[in-house]
Amino acid sequence: MQTLPSRPDRLQLITDATAIGIAYCDAGQRFIFVNRCYAERFGLTPDQLAGRTVEEVVGEEAYESFRPRIEAVLAGVPQQYEVDVNYRVIGRRYIHCSYTPELDGAGRVVGWVAAITDMTERHRLEQELRQSEERFRTLTNAVPQLIWINSPNGETEYYNERWHEYTGTDASGGIGTLWYERVHPEDLPRLIEARSRGLAGSEPYEFEYRLRGGSGEYRWHICRVVPFRNPEGEVTAWFGTATDIHDRKLAEEALLEADGRKDEFLATLAHELRNPLAPIRNAVEILRLKAPVDPDLRWARDIVDRQVQQLTRLVDDLLDVSRITRDRIELRLERIEIAALLERAVETSRPAIEAGRHQLTVTFPEEPLKLEADLTRIAQVLSNLLNNAAKYTRPGGHIHLSAGREGGEAVIRVRDDGVGIPREMLSAIFEMFAQADTSLERAQGGLGIGLTIARRLVEMHGGTIAAASDGVGQGSELTVRLPLALGEVEDLEVRGSEGTAPGAALRVLVVDDNEDSAETLAMLLRLSGNDVRTVHDGPRALAAAVEHRPDLIFLDIGMPGMNGFEVASRLRQHEEMRNVLLVAMTGWGQDEDRRRSKEAGFDQHLVKPLDPKALDELLARAVPRRG
Repeated sequence: MQTLPSRPDRLQLITDATAIGIAYCDAGQRFIFVNRCYAERFGLTPDQLAGRTVEEVVGEEAYESFRPRIEAVLAGVPQQYEVDVNYRVIGRRYIHCSYTPELDGAGRVVGWVAAITDMTERHRLEQELRQSEERFRTLTNAVPQLIWINSPNGETEYYNERWHEYTGTDASGGIGTLWYERVHPEDLPRLIEARSRGLAGSEPYEFEYRLRGGSGEYRWHICRVVPFRNPEGEVTAWFGTATDIHDRKLAEEALLEADGRKDEFLATLAHELRNPLAPIRNAVEILRLKAPVDPDLRWARDIVDRQVQQLTRLVDDLLDVSRITRDRIELRLERIEIAALLERAVETSRPAIEAGRHQLTVTFPEEPLKLEADLTRIAQVLSNLLNNAAKYTRPGGHIHLSAGREGGEAVIRVRDDGVGIPREMLSAIFEMFAQADTSLERAQGGLGIGLTIARRLVEMHGGTIAAASDGVGQGSELTVRLPLALGEVEDLEVRGSEGTAPGAALRVLVVDDNEDSAETLAMLLRLSGNDVRTVHDGPRALAAAVEHRPDLIFLDIGMPGMNGFEVASRLRQHEEMRNVLLVAMTGWGQDEDRRRSKEAGFDQHLVKPLDPKALDELLARAVPRRG
């Protein structure tokens, strides 16, 4: 049979099993019993502590910390307290003390039980945590941003002083007004949606919104909210900041407004410049068709023609650079042959090359090469390079245009023996308004935006453009690299027009409030054998269309009173006008103008001055009425 330990031994066994220091002292403050945990704190055994006084064991300084509490418990009052005490042997410790008095049958205190818990490490951690929180609050209150902390489910638990200052709320009153009550009603749905997505996915989110301040004024802020995760990856809090960007937003809006006014001005300028250019171009074509015998007249006519084309290119460049800087150019991609592209560019630039009496050589690729590109835009790039070569090469110079394959790219080069490019300008030649400082260049003029447009158009096609030159007077070479179209496809069938053959007589109505433009175009059309009528306002256009029953209508858009959009819409409401070829002929060439003309019922949108070839194509498409 197992023998149980005696009661004193059993008490020692039980109390030694705890991490709390336990001691029993008599009324004379002598240790009668201590457990192992209590004794080991002083480097002693329980037996070595027995019979010694409290002051003797803990030291005089520590005893003075305990004495008022010991006196209280000896008076029969239990004690619970925490104290930072400096022991004689073990140094400074932070402890929790619990004193319970023992009373005899007469109610006198004969001793007390002390339970001592060492909380030094926990107290240190709590102090560090408090200091950390204080540093955090000091930091969050020092920055100009509004800062808050949300619980894992998004409930706000903390705002910094900047928040309360901005919102005019009292920090001492707790969290206060809910945040969403201060968000502008127009911004709140989108902010809640972004916030919900962030909370659901436990991912950071960012948003710009207007926040109402204490004065009632809304100001733009950008908020950034990020999750804080524990070591297991769980979100335990959300930290958010809101930065005032109101002044920046106002500046951006002012810039956008100014940019819009600039675009509107450029569009109006282009319209006003194109209106007088149109009759001049028409008059040149009339002179060409009349074929004046006098060589001086032909010379004068050709000068006017070249200058009109140059002015037209400058107007187009102004609008292009505005659209490019705002990414408003839309590419119309198709499969195109490199050879056809070169031919088109040369055809466009030939007047400038011939005017400089330059010798042009063209080297076509040895194999058929195709691009997935906007033919008009890439041809514009190449003709721009050829025009520059002609402009910056002295009369009688040499220009070489070549194309070939290098890997998966088509490489097109324009080389000349002209004035060259200074080495310090090579890296900046494609920047806006950059111009080389040479006398020839200055004599030729230019806006300095052509190469900027060219680079952007090439980049929009996934290509690159680079300039090279050995220096002033050494000529230059511009290289365009474009990705070749993938795969082999059959050539697109070139279908004949469904219209009539060139030269067939048409009934044509020309509507333009600019009489010179209308009458010169009418004369051009009559020289081709067409029956033409002109009117100069919208109401007369509607009446003339019903009476004249035209096959083709050239209709100006920017007319006073009833504009071309309204006239076109009304014309399309007539059954007999639904199949007429309706062409917008206008100085307005922005993307928005083209969209509106299509919606109004126009078949085509041509910008003044009209290209003679485009005019011939239109005449070929128009079908004469029968009967």
